[in-house]
Amino acid sequence: MRKNWLGNFGLLVGFALSILICDSADAGGTANIAGLCRNHIASSGKERAALATGYLEGVQAALNKDRSDILVPPEHPDHPVWWVLPNREITADQLEATLSTFCKSKLNEEKTLLQALLSIAARKEGSPRTGLPLSDGPSEQWRQVLEAGRHTCLDYASASDNERSKLIYGYFLGTKAVGLALNTPRELSLVVWPEADPREVKAKVDLNCRGAGHRNSTVRDVLWLTTVEMGMERWIAGKQERSRELLNLRYPD
Repeated sequence: MRKNWLGNFGLLVGFALSILICDSADAGGTANIAGLCRNHIASSGKERAALATGYLEGVQAALNKDRSDILVPPEHPDHPVWWVLPNREITADQLEATLSTFCKSKLNEEKTLLQALLSIAARKEGSPRTGLPLSDGPSEQWRQVLEAGRHTCLDYASASDNERSKLIYGYFLGTKAVGLALNTPRELSLVVWPEADPREVKAKVDLNCRGAGHRNSTVRDVLWLTTVEMGMERWIAGKQERSRELLNLRYPD
């Protein structure tokens, strides 16, 4: 059943991409929520772990949704993941430890978390080895850098509100980091992250995870669905607003 659900969802992603490409100007801007190294260090251990977990999930989602061919396997140093993760560090525990060590330095305490995460990445020079969008290649098998999602909506609901907020913010950071590494066009990034305040996305994920149909779903799947739904909603709202503006120009009062 899960395979069928994800298969149908893949069609939704493709549909979303096809119409979002048409007009990138319809989406609003993302609120800039301050996330500094000093705030990260002041957080609890569980909150820091939640952010690292969310970051990895965001990285995986962005790799899955990006349309470029990935031409090398994850263990290759030119794979895109090494522009957003420390060398050979794919677990949340390892990432959290490296990030916290970096952020504890007095020189880094005012850096944003996105700056910090990119600073500790294995690669900073050059470009990932990718091909043209939609070209043939073995991308699908090389996009997967994480194991299958284990955290369910029940786990998510049992976490504190701060932990859930950190997870969603980490997800946001992961999508942005991959977008920078792959130079993803803005119009294509809308199904990865809907250019919404992370608090808005969290509220929607909270609601979706409480629904009877998602209680046993993984948080990875619910986040994937929620971000695409919100991207579509914002695209539709933008088109409606644009239509109203055109009507007002054509038929002014």
